[in-house]
Amino acid sequence: MERLQPRHLVIVRHGESEGDVRRSLKNQPTSNKLDKHPRDEEQTELGHHQCLLAGKWIAKHVLSEYGFDRFDWHKVSPLIRTVQSARSLGLDRSWQDDLRLMERDRGLIQGMNSQQHAEEYPESYRQMHDHPFHWTPPEGESLLRVAMRFGDLVDEFQSSSATTAIFVTHRDLMWASQVPLSITAIEHIEQVDTDKIHNGHIYHLTNVDPVRKELDTNGLIWMRSLTPWMGPDSDSGWINLSKDVVSSGA
Repeated sequence: MERLQPRHLVIVRHGESEGDVRRSLKNQPTSNKLDKHPRDEEQTELGHHQCLLAGKWIAKHVLSEYGFDRFDWHKVSPLIRTVQSARSLGLDRSWQDDLRLMERDRGLIQGMNSQQHAEEYPESYRQMHDHPFHWTPPEGESLLRVAMRFGDLVDEFQSSSATTAIFVTHRDLMWASQVPLSITAIEHIEQVDTDKIHNGHIYHLTNVDPVRKELDTNGLIWMRSLTPWMGPDSDSGWINLSKDVVSSGA
């Protein structure tokens, strides 16, 4: 019989990057020039500040509140912006690159803006709008495939001797993660408002009842979602995933 033990999984989206700034200027063509390949884009100063606040929140509300001083696993997408964000959290630990946390492969449309995508690959553009989770970019990777590789990482964590883990990754991966983590049912996954997965956003999942501080199961059934730099209004509060699979995202 499997021994019941406390488990905590924290997932963090990287801080603001040069690519985020570029995309925010999409209506200003002269400011939307792709100067770097997306894999080389770095975290901005604002992104560093966002992750610094995320790290302070994690130190207080996860490490300190639940009585441990470090995570067993510190894993990060190997892209520059995520590695920089992991350091900005200020947890002072070494991080291990994991390709399963990598940004999705957008194939031939990598670096394109919406107008370029629509003009050069109109059928792909239509499919993206019709079924974004199942759509596969030309020579790229669907979010369903991303969900599968992330699910493999979570399964590895839950079957290991580790009881605590922190992952630093990307918005699309946090969206895709909602299926294997049972945050959102797959039939509702395309209704998720991904604009709410801000830079520096955090998911905290655990099997410890947040009120009673008692173990319920080995499954990660309690979930909290928030963006610390945006203040308390961004906090979802605790959701019991065994009772309520979120239908519109977190």
